Amino acid sequence: MEFRIRIQEQNEHDEREALLSLYQWLYKHDALERTTEVSLSEAPPEEGAMGGAWDVVNVVLTHATALANLALALATWRKTHPSAPPLNAQANGTAVTVHTDDPEAVRRLLEALNGPEAGPED
Repeated sequence: MEFRIRIQEQNEHDEREALLSLYQWLYKHDALERTTEVSLSEAPPEEGAMGGAWDVVNVVLTHATALANLALALATWRKTHPSAPPLNAQANGTAVTVHTDDPEAVRRLLEALNGPEAGPED
């Protein structure tokens, strides 16, 4: 299962700092170490936009059981960053926005991305 996580801040500098913070948090998280691949990448540019900077944290779960650990890591990151902006997670052509630091709520949102109603990526 692969997730693309974006952060949308009003200030581009704050957005990049938050994205790098989230990436480092997930990359160093002990519970994700053996079951998850975390990387920074450039999202496909929108029409008329220029690309070139990291703007997405890619998370690839190698085991389905890692989903709960990812949810806990995301919720903990949001809890330790009280001013953190919402996280936009995308998988299988479906997107959700995480506004909470409740691990169970985050897990349910992430599961919804991989549910049977989620269609293939365009």
